[in-house]
Order: sequence, then C-alpha cells, then structure tokens
Amino acid sequence: MAQAENPLIPIQDKVVRIHSRLLDFFRNVLVKIKPMIVSLQGFLVNVKKAAKEIAKTVGKSAVDSVIKLGTKLIQVIAFVEKLVIEGIRFAAKVLGVIKKAAKEPQKAFKVVKAMVARLAKLFRTILAKVVEIMVAINPIEMVLRLIDTMKMMLQLVFRWITQVGGITSGVKKAKALIKKSFKLLKAEAKQVTEMVKEANKLKPA
Repeated sequence: MAQAENPLIPIQDKVVRIHSRLLDFFRNVLVKIKPMIVSLQGFLVNVKKAAKEIAKTVGKSAVDSVIKLGTKLIQVIAFVEKLVIEGIRFAAKVLGVIKKAAKEPQKAFKVVKAMVARLAKLFRTILAKVVEIMVAINPIEMVLRLIDTMKMMLQLVFRWITQVGGITSGVKKAKALIKKSFKLLKAEAKQVTEMVKEANKLKPA
C-alpha cells in the first residue's frame, strides 16, 4: 500500500515523536541528575545515623523532613526512570509493528489500537509522576538550604555534612532540568490524545 494511503502513517509519526521525547527526557534529565541522586542517597544514610545529634542544631522537624522528602524524591525519580525506559522500548515496539504492516496495514489495526492505548496510558502516567517530582523537589531543596546554613557548626562533629552544599546545588539544577523538560512533555500530551483518536478510527477487518 502507498504510504499516503496507509492510515497507520499519521499514528507512526506521533509515536516517533513520543519515542524521541521520552529518549530526550532520559538522556538529558534522568542521566544528568543521576549523580545528584547518588549523592543524596549517601547523604541521607549519614543523616539517619546521626539524626539525634543533627536535630540538636537544626531541629527534629528539619531532620525528619529531609529524610522523608529525600527518600520520597529518590523513590519517585527511580519509578519515573523505570516508566520512561518502558515507554521508550514500547514505543519502539509499536513502530516495529507498524513497519511490518506496511503492505497490509489493516491486518495490524487491532494490535496497533491496543498498543497505542497502552502507550498513551504510559505517557500520561509518566507526566503525572514528573509532576510528583516537581512537587517533592521544592521542599527538599528548602530543608537542604536550612541545613547548609548551619553546616559550619555541624561540620565540627560531622565532616560529611559539608556535602550538603553540593547536594543543594545539584537539587536546584535537577529542578531546572525537570521543569524545562516537563513543559516539552506536557506539550506532547496533545499529540498523544490525537494519536489515540486516530487509532480509534481504525476499523479492524
């Protein structure tokens, strides 16, 4: 079938965009913030061990907050990474099915419809979880800044506390990267809706 007559082509174009956007998010956000996550994990281990002592300087609520918020941030980012990798692989799989059906696209209508619905759901879940990251990252940055202002006193007992400055800076950079990429992902949501509409128009033989 000629490419112009193939109803799967408009869907394919949108899947290509989704694949590209998720790949970009993985490479330019998730990979780049990985060092910050590793540093934060190590920092939280130390904070938990010395929680009572640190609380004497910065307050128990600040210590509890940094542990709770930091742990949640790490968990959500790890979950988003898992979903994004799944989305990249699944989008590639959809493209493979469409490519194989080039000569007789109607035979793949049912499969493509189901796959597109799953890809759309996956993309929307990623979008919702990125919002969770953005919500979680603001308070953790504030608490880290609080600890950073008191590190001069704390480092007399805990030398590792000096890491807080670099971690705070890393969180700030991560927030900027995520915020910028979220706008791009959100803009793609309209294309995802159009993709689903186009897939729903397919009438399996």
